[in-house]
Amino acid sequence: MRKYGLDELFDVLKRHKITTNKESVRRWLREGKINGSKGAGPRRNGWWVTEADLMAFLKERLPDHVNPELPEENQNTTTVVVTEEEKEEIREEARQELLGQLAAKNIWEGRFQLKKSFVNACLDHRRIENRGLRTYILNRMMQHKGGYATPGVLYLLDTFKFDGERLPFDSSFGSLDEQVVYSLIDHLQQEYVNPNRRKGE
Repeated sequence: MRKYGLDELFDVLKRHKITTNKESVRRWLREGKINGSKGAGPRRNGWWVTEADLMAFLKERLPDHVNPELPEENQNTTTVVVTEEEKEEIREEARQELLGQLAAKNIWEGRFQLKKSFVNACLDHRRIENRGLRTYILNRMMQHKGGYATPGVLYLLDTFKFDGERLPFDSSFGSLDEQVVYSLIDHLQQEYVNPNRRKGE
């Protein structure tokens, strides 16, 4: 059975006046409104939809008296030019999905140890003088052991795991320890001021 890539799918939906926005098609695929799969076919990171699933979606969206028409397999569809911005968006989407899959399988690049003296130095650098906030941040970091003897976080590329969340490094700093700790300070500072996000002191 024929499979349709994102460009072909968009072209069919556009010709049936269902959408003129490719991002809507991506969103419908992500949300499962169009039954598609990723990783199949020659483009491993692309979306693919079977003819049956495409027909089911068309019948759902079109009035009863309209019969959906699909292009012949050898029929050329409209060429869709993808901008650099769209390409970057696709790459980032695939990257985030891959990172999520690796994290879900507990595959990490390494573990960064959180040291009390360094965290205190970073808190001083940020001029965080509120005793309650400092104590909260320090306690949260020092209690984060995840089964290890010492406090620390698992990291992969430019993200790390803290309390089940995947947080980005603070790329404004050069070293790994600064990128992790300053990002964590910002995260915990927001958590501290927002009671709904606080995990408990």
